[in-house]
Amino acid sequence: MGEGAKDINIFLIKIFGFYFFWLLADNWLHADFVLFHRIWEFIYHIFLKALHSSSTFVLAVLGYETVSGYNTIAIVGSYGLLIDNPCVGFGLTYGFASLIISYPGPWKKKFWFIPLGTLVILAVNVIRIVLLTIMITKKSITDLWMEQHDMFNNVIYFVIFLLWLWWVNFILPKKDSRTDLQNAA
Repeated sequence: MGEGAKDINIFLIKIFGFYFFWLLADNWLHADFVLFHRIWEFIYHIFLKALHSSSTFVLAVLGYETVSGYNTIAIVGSYGLLIDNPCVGFGLTYGFASLIISYPGPWKKKFWFIPLGTLVILAVNVIRIVLLTIMITKKSITDLWMEQHDMFNNVIYFVIFLLWLWWVNFILPKKDSRTDLQNAA
């Protein structure tokens, strides 16, 4: 097995390890261990508050008068939107961070690139919540759910793919072709 195949196998083992941990944490540890449950819910809470307050702020900047609760946002005169745990982007951010951590590269760059990617994911999610909140005033809520859910998933997976491409092609250091030529000679 060549060096490249070994690197790919290590990358895949890391990704599947992160995925297995997510399944374990979000489905079992979260439900059965009180301390882990509190930590896990606190992380969801942080993501919810960042999404909620950012979305409310953007709506106010756009001139909409809003009413909001802990996990709800409504433009005055509309039904509003409930933001539940699957909507806050924690799983997407975890997946993105797992991808960057698993891929080879210096930790120094990972420490700034992961928060940057997290902010990009949050910004896309804020755009989604703002658009949904505005759309609710114009459409029936039953018409919105499936189309926005599928569309957002496709958009955010594409954004994460673009972030990963950015990581691979522009952030990671390039090999110096002169050094390669000297080593080959």
